[in-house]
Amino acid sequence: MTPRMTVGQVVKRKAVIVKPNDSVHRVARVLSRNKVGSAVVVTDDEVVGIITDRDILDKVVAKGRDPKTVKVSEIMTKNPVTIEDDYDISDAIDKMMDKGIRRLLVTRLGRPIGFVTAADLLAALNTYSSESEEEISEETEVYGICELCGQYGPLYRVYIEGEEKWICESCKDSLNL
Repeated sequence: MTPRMTVGQVVKRKAVIVKPNDSVHRVARVLSRNKVGSAVVVTDDEVVGIITDRDILDKVVAKGRDPKTVKVSEIMTKNPVTIEDDYDISDAIDKMMDKGIRRLLVTRLGRPIGFVTAADLLAALNTYSSESEEEISEETEVYGICELCGQYGPLYRVYIEGEEKWICESCKDSLNL
């Protein structure tokens, strides 16, 4: 029997907490300072939404709105999809595919602990399968969502500024890796 790998074992991005009344400008600075792409919106210890860098770009910057006056509650995604940290990573992958999302909020007893992306889960599966196989094939392809452009297809593991990323061939070629 193979050992079970849980979502909590894969979490790399810790949860950054913001409030619904925070300005988008403040949240953008918090995301930048913490080098993350999303934050959990919490009211009275209850998760009420998430806000991502893409929300800020699409719903504020691209529309010419002032980030200093727009509140998080106006653009956040309400009732985000979550998964408890003790679930198997295959459950997380199934949930992401079912909901058509690229990241999941990981919780422990309902409290946010971090995020996992499709690439995190694929990397974990790849690492686990590499460790458990006696003979590793160099030709094995990994499919998933590119961390740079968001397209689904074959992925390649690369290191950008010391950080592991899973990207598609087009992005790999454009980065000259």
